[in-house]
Amino acid sequence: MVKRKKEKKVRTIKLTEKEFQKFIKYTNNLNFMLDSLFEMQDMYLSDIKALGDLKYDLTAVFNLTWNSDTWRYIEDTEEWI
Repeated sequence: MVKRKKEKKVRTIKLTEKEFQKFIKYTNNLNFMLDSLFEMQDMYLSDIKALGDLKYDLTAVFNLTWNSDTWRYIEDTEEWI
């Protein structure tokens, strides 16, 4: 019997320079919020709003939609015309 190695699915995300700069901005914003949370063991309301904004931005960048059956974000497979 021959064992076969399962091939992993690989996704390539192509970003324009502008989208890549947004991704860097989102990552830095998340880093700043987490740093202040860890330092103070507290969170400002502005940080909570910023986290919500970050979630919205990331779901838009990666084309995700909310699935109310599984309570998870999933890839939006519908194509826009």
